[in-house]
Amino acid sequence: MWALKSGGLTNHEVLRSATLYGAQAIGYDQDLGSIEPGKLADVLVLNKDPLENIRNTNTIRLVMKGGDMWEADTLNQVWPVEKKLAEPWWWKDQPVK
Repeated sequence: MWALKSGGLTNHEVLRSATLYGAQAIGYDQDLGSIEPGKLADVLVLNKDPLENIRNTNTIRLVMKGGDMWEADTLNQVWPVEKKLAEPWWWKDQPVK
């Protein structure tokens, strides 16, 4: 998205390219790309407005995927139930000596 902005698109045009136009490009715009009744929607909640500065797209606070909400910083589930991220195997795994 930042590259699209550097190419001269407005912040609004960049966001449309990443969502609606991206879905159209792969033939899924009937199901994805905009928030409308009957469409699938994963949602990002940002701490800052990407319309003010496109680099604010990296200020992700929450992610909703498949109806579940997760904290971006910890990957802990916060809705519909609170659940901490199970420790991934690679956090403890050591290289073979």
